[in-house]
Amino acid sequence: MSARTTHAGATLALLLALPGAALGQTFGAAAPAGGVHVSERPGATLVAVTVVIPAGSVDDPQDLPGTARLTAETIAQSVRWRLDPDASQLDLRVERGWTAFTLLAAPDVWARAWGVVEDALFRLPIGDAPMVAARDRLLSGFAFELGAPSREFELELYRTLTTAADPWSRDPRGTPAALREIEQPMLATFRARHYAVARATVAAVGPITEREGRDALAPLGTAPPMSGSGLRSPAWERGARLPMQRPVTNAWIGAAFPAPADLSRTELEFVALELQDELNPSPPDPGMFSATVHIEDTPRGPVMVAQAAVMPEVAASWERRILRAIERLEEESEEAFFRMQRRRFRSAILLREGVPENAALRMALDLMREGRVRPLQDEVWEIGPDELSDAVDALEEPRILLMGPEILRP
Repeated sequence: MSARTTHAGATLALLLALPGAALGQTFGAAAPAGGVHVSERPGATLVAVTVVIPAGSVDDPQDLPGTARLTAETIAQSVRWRLDPDASQLDLRVERGWTAFTLLAAPDVWARAWGVVEDALFRLPIGDAPMVAARDRLLSGFAFELGAPSREFELELYRTLTTAADPWSRDPRGTPAALREIEQPMLATFRARHYAVARATVAAVGPITEREGRDALAPLGTAPPMSGSGLRSPAWERGARLPMQRPVTNAWIGAAFPAPADLSRTELEFVALELQDELNPSPPDPGMFSATVHIEDTPRGPVMVAQAAVMPEVAASWERRILRAIERLEEESEEAFFRMQRRRFRSAILLREGVPENAALRMALDLMREGRVRPLQDEVWEIGPDELSDAVDALEEPRILLMGPEILRP
């Protein structure tokens, strides 16, 4: 059985398993939500609540990178010590422009568990003990990364998306030296400055009602949506090819395609999925270790980033492969083939949003970026062959970063 057939079968099974309300909440039109959204899924067994703080490593003090990460990890550690691990858990993501805390809890305890999370986020003082535990865990993550070429490539790639001097390009994890210098008062100052109840956005997904969810989550998200930068032009308009020759055994390629800030997020995600499929054939290419495509929200607008780790002898052909894949996507598809593409995209969304914590994170981020939860069903069906081709055509010239033992022309 092919991978695509297996994928389609899994998607159909999930479609049949999800109750009608869940499908409606996943794809249906979004009501005006302010900074709070509740997605009712009566058949779910857990409640997922994601709160997004519109601050991340870009807000770190210049001389103390890692402050945002350590602040969030300290808060998460204090919450975990207070929660019943058999009934609830807390996950954390600290990115360059935002921080997300996701609570996953049994329906009968979720409101109480959320109260613990909310208190730790906005009210309770930051303690020394959870800070020490969080810092020790973060420092242990650096233990085996000294001189790792993949880490060097990733750091340089994010500098390529903006500039080396831009705080956004720094590693959200900070540095071991800075983490050792950060003290509790610094974390308290960072939280007081960036963790505002009214500015946070939150989404809850699970077997709860709209009223139950909003009563528990109030008063989060009462401030008006954050306005965008006003930029409409892409992050850059002229591409570049940036080689990094290193004595390493693998090769890494990063191709970053800037998009206009007003391009539909759903259309850009469609393009990213198509490129991801182009770069991951079945059976897999023997010279490729991994190939991924994701969207980064840089200070000057969204950028679609394709990354590949390959054998050095095929690096040049893989660079060509990425660029040719974009050229093919730029050509308008036949109607029948496009319908298959769109069904595959819709299935990928369904599989992603069938996991409550994934759906809650997407919705909370939608609220932060746009002040609304995207009505995915409407937006997916509004995309036609012309719209997909136009979205690819709207991408500007890429910046391509290459690292390997020998950099050849493509």
